[in-house]
Amino acid sequence: MRKSLIGILMAVLLLPILAACGGTGNGGDTTGTGASGAATGSTAANVVPTPVETEAPSAAPSVAASEAASAAATTETTTAGGASGSDIRVALVTDVGKVNDGTFNQFAYEGLQRAEKELGVSIDYVESQQPTDFQTNLERFAAGDYDLIIGVGFLMGDAMQAVATAHPDKKFAIVDFAYEAAPANLKGLVFSEDQAAYMVGTMAALLSQSNTIGVVGGVQIPPVEKFVKGYEAGAKAQKPDIRVLSVYLPSFTDPAAGAEAARSQIAEGADVIFGAGGPTGSGGIAAAAKEGKFVIGVDQDEYNTTFKGGSAEGADKLITSALKRVDNAVFQAVQDVVNGSFTNELYVGTAENGGVDYAEAHDASAAVTAEIKAKVDEVKQGLANGSIQTGVE
Repeated sequence: MRKSLIGILMAVLLLPILAACGGTGNGGDTTGTGASGAATGSTAANVVPTPVETEAPSAAPSVAASEAASAAATTETTTAGGASGSDIRVALVTDVGKVNDGTFNQFAYEGLQRAEKELGVSIDYVESQQPTDFQTNLERFAAGDYDLIIGVGFLMGDAMQAVATAHPDKKFAIVDFAYEAAPANLKGLVFSEDQAAYMVGTMAALLSQSNTIGVVGGVQIPPVEKFVKGYEAGAKAQKPDIRVLSVYLPSFTDPAAGAEAARSQIAEGADVIFGAGGPTGSGGIAAAAKEGKFVIGVDQDEYNTTFKGGSAEGADKLITSALKRVDNAVFQAVQDVVNGSFTNELYVGTAENGGVDYAEAHDASAAVTAEIKAKVDEVKQGLANGSIQTGVE
């Protein structure tokens, strides 16, 4: 991918720009529900961003791996009203973290890899080391020969808007952020958390023996409320008399508080716990799993993160995770550019368009019987075709 040449040219051409841009984060915002919630990083002085990477990392398989592996590789894709895919260049700026870290960063990169294989686009990425890198990293791509620049995580919201406004000739997309009035060249990629939660709430109710389940939420913001309410709605659709215990905690980065909340719900009889609050929620499900209770992850497949691919204690108690399919959202944004149909209209990932889903049971597959899975799949189909509504606003 011309790594050495690109690195030299970018260094020479962008030095004045990088010197002038002291990248900013999102005004100190530390909220979040998943991968981006965990990546708050340091807000100290800027450091020189890492070199643009173009080589695929050695990442563990995730929810998108099988789709990407089976996709037929192409070198050029041209559609009516669009450009040749081989003429399109797309760049990714990660949240704090790497493209093989099992979080939204990895899923976004997998969507980009799929676009490279199926649409023939050229791809690059840079891994942010801290939030103060965001604007600098976005600027370096915006000043280069790229058609679409994608940012990962709501913490990048302010920086993304500033750079998109300064470069109206380029297209931008951001994962997990919606603007009240987005610039014409900037698309938000968000998800129907209530639908994902409705699916896993269905599974929780079907597995519960005590008829009491719990959910440990993070800060009470709309995405978290949608997770909590969707979970309750899905459970009650299966068992109208089921008790759903819920709590919102004032931080997304307090695993100890999440663990304490989960234990409290267990003491009240909950035998399934859903963690919907970033590392706070992950702390809750890790503690509950150690106590032998079934648990449910959020955003990404927490089998690969919280439970370390099955090596962490309690991995056999993780029955599923409520997924945001960031890979599919990123691929769709790239495809829109290739097709010539890109707009600033908000992308909302749903069960219908593959934007939300639930994860497999992995080591807990013996508990999730074929009958239970069939029922959850039936609910998923109902959400996709509109015959089932979550009732969550």
